[in-house]
Amino acid sequence: MNRRSLLKNLGLGAFLGALPGIRAVASVTDTTTLLQRKRVLRFTHLTDVHLEPELKAPEGLAKCLHHIQGQKDAPALIVNTGDCIMDALKQPKDRVEVQWKLWHGLMKSDNSLPVEYCIGNHDCWGAGQTTDLLYGKKYALEMMKLEKPYRSFDKAGWHFIVLDSIQPKKDGVWYTCQLDEEQFAWLEKDLAANTEKPVVVFSHAPIVSAATVVVDNKFKEDTGYQLGLASMHTDSARIVALFDKHPQVKLCLSGHIHLYEEVKYNGVTYISNGAVSGNWWKGMRYRTDNGYAMVNLYDDGSFDNEYVNYGWTV
Repeated sequence: MNRRSLLKNLGLGAFLGALPGIRAVASVTDTTTLLQRKRVLRFTHLTDVHLEPELKAPEGLAKCLHHIQGQKDAPALIVNTGDCIMDALKQPKDRVEVQWKLWHGLMKSDNSLPVEYCIGNHDCWGAGQTTDLLYGKKYALEMMKLEKPYRSFDKAGWHFIVLDSIQPKKDGVWYTCQLDEEQFAWLEKDLAANTEKPVVVFSHAPIVSAATVVVDNKFKEDTGYQLGLASMHTDSARIVALFDKHPQVKLCLSGHIHLYEEVKYNGVTYISNGAVSGNWWKGMRYRTDNGYAMVNLYDDGSFDNEYVNYGWTV
């Protein structure tokens, strides 16, 4: 089969996705549509920095931010889907303060782009201290200057939904990945009220993931693959069922697993865009480089996503 026939039968997006070294996904494969659509927004998806003073993490984040801002085709903003700092869950308050101070210092000195935040599990302070007013998500909300851990907003003709994946377990111990009842009810109403715009959803933990099940969990011969409560959303089925009622939902972006993957199911594309920290600043995780994503949104509700290695090595 020649190149022209291949393009005709598979579509440009499928052809590019089959080439070695190409880490991009597009929501359309018709070449005519690709040429006619108009880009309305370009942004960076950055996740799982896990910043700390050690392991040259500050140098790594600075290099990543410079790489983003050095792009010839510059993004308008950064969307950060959580785990900004190495860990607050199991650390004393003074250690958490050191990490957040370092974060804000670098974001001031090395970043000029606006940032939209989403809470990750390691951003929540849960080290057994229940009387401090900043316990749990309150610390992260203050550091990210957010009023609530979930929200929505409109930009460039698209509707953005930012979810909170991280909930304490029934025994109060942190954490499991799901939406609480109040948040799910809010999501239902928000989608029902925004049917005219294409929707992109951000969450820290993946809503749908293949790598989480097959790569990141142990296989047991008697029961098969077992999904942990902290790996991906445990309420995926009802979220997907809700999305089935709302075809305006086009793209879901997440982090958490430090792996780059793309899953398309029932018209929605679920992408985990790897981690700025890779394997927690100790190299790449499996075959996913330390990186971030450049995302383009278009006026016809389509998009494309490219995972970028910014050149960090241990």
